[in-house]
Amino acid sequence: MWPRRNQEPTPFVQRSERPEGEIPPGFRLRRVGPAEWIAEPTRWYLWAGFLAIVGFCIGGVVGAFAARAYYHNTATVTLLTINGVPFRQDDLRNRLEHRYGIDEVLRFAVTELSRQFAEARHCWPSDEEVDARMQRERQRPDFAERLALAGIREDDYREELRLDMAQTNLLIRGITVTPDEVQEFYRRNANPNNPAARYYSPARVQVTVVGTSTEAAARQALRELGQGVSWRVVVTRYSEHDSRRTGGLMPPFAKGESIFATNPAAEAAIFAMQPGDRIGPIAAARQWWIVRCDSQWREATVPWSDAKEDARIGAMLAKGIVRNGPKLEAERAEFVKRSTIIVSDPAYGEAQEAVLSRPVRW
Repeated sequence: MWPRRNQEPTPFVQRSERPEGEIPPGFRLRRVGPAEWIAEPTRWYLWAGFLAIVGFCIGGVVGAFAARAYYHNTATVTLLTINGVPFRQDDLRNRLEHRYGIDEVLRFAVTELSRQFAEARHCWPSDEEVDARMQRERQRPDFAERLALAGIREDDYREELRLDMAQTNLLIRGITVTPDEVQEFYRRNANPNNPAARYYSPARVQVTVVGTSTEAAARQALRELGQGVSWRVVVTRYSEHDSRRTGGLMPPFAKGESIFATNPAAEAAIFAMQPGDRIGPIAAARQWWIVRCDSQWREATVPWSDAKEDARIGAMLAKGIVRNGPKLEAERAEFVKRSTIIVSDPAYGEAQEAVLSRPVRW
């Protein structure tokens, strides 16, 4: 064993020298104890941070005032002036909200409740399914005219179509049909003697009209058309028929389905026209008419090969309406009752009484 060496304790040396190492930019070392140093931001960094916060606050206030001024300037843009009386952008918005606001709020409430109701039952159609259906709808010859008559855009039509598809999916849950039932449904709906036939369409026309109560007014409207005045302007000035809201455009009709059926000669003349032809004034239904032919369709029957899938859904719907319809309405009413609908503006209180029932369209 080695002899132990007497070891004397090493005296404590108080370190005061500055520690070595890289100091981050913008920092400095400050001694806080005998051997303790900390890195702290330099004062100019603190001031820069303070100024940045102040600048952010000022910028936010200025931006808010600028946005408010921009909105005010755009909202009060004058659209037209009649003898010094202006009609501004905000006047238009107020009128539109007053006229259509409650309808749009109710539409949103019904659409959202319908979506939630159908999704909870796994019946809400996917985007792919709606796109495929829209593709078939666009192939219909009167697709554009139906949009114009309804006064809606294609996007709005697409959403209505989705709701109709959800309604169909809800009604045909658990329903099955045999091939014979599908064939019978097709035969019934391809019969020309069936006024509600889905797969048979008689010859039809679509016209734009100016309807007046006197022959003199009709002839004056005809003169202005001959002078180059636009059809829409003439309709606005002279037409007394409901179609004036759509520029005179009437829904497509077959023989015997329109007001012109009251005058067989006038109806025959209309069905003899080609698109672009114009006749009038002619008398029908105690009014005088100028009629322009816009579109014409011949008698047609959808072949079985194109209609069989649609006929299968139709046959299922015929059963589903009877079997599932009453139960579905009760479930919808209960769903709305259990839903939380908060109306913040009393003017739209009707939204609390949303009704999900809708006609069957597919």
